[in-house]
Amino acid sequence: MKKLTYLLLVASLIITSCKKENTTPAAVTEQLPIAVTVLATGSVTSSVHTSSGTVKIVKDAANKIYLVFENFKTDNGPDLRVWLSPNNSGTPYQELGLLKAASGNFFYELDASVNYTSNNRVLIWCKQFSVLFGYAVFLYGLFKYLILYFILNFFFRINPE
Repeated sequence: MKKLTYLLLVASLIITSCKKENTTPAAVTEQLPIAVTVLATGSVTSSVHTSSGTVKIVKDAANKIYLVFENFKTDNGPDLRVWLSPNNSGTPYQELGLLKAASGNFFYELDASVNYTSNNRVLIWCKQFSVLFGYAVFLYGLFKYLILYFILNFFFRINPE
C-alpha cells in the first residue's frame, strides 16, 4: 500500500510539473518609444488563431531600434513566443522572448544581433505545440510605396489613345 501511494504521488508530481502554465498576460499597454524613423511596417495576419494589429520597426532619437506592437490582439495560449524569421515555418528564427500580452501596445528593444531585414516576418509562435498563431510581413520604406503604386497603376491605369 505504501508503494502504491508513493508511486501515485511521484506520478502526479511528474504530470503536473510537465504542464506549462499559460504565461501570457491577457492585456498590457506600455508607453511606446517615440519613433523618429519608421523603418518597416506590417499588418498582423491570422494563421491558426485569430490575430490582428500592426507591427513596426522603429528607430528613436538615440538610434535604438525597437519592434513595436500596436493594437495587437491574438488568442491566448501557452508558451507564446515572438520570433523573427524569413518565412512562416519558423526555421530559421531569432527569438525576441515570450509574448508580453495577448492584446495591447508593447515593444521589444532589438540589439545589434537581431537581423530584421533578412528575417522580415514577425511570428507569434506557440513553442510548446509548434503552432503559428499569427504573423506579419514587413514592408520596408519606399518598397511599400512602390508596391502600392504598381497595384494602383495596374487597376486604374489610363491608356491614352
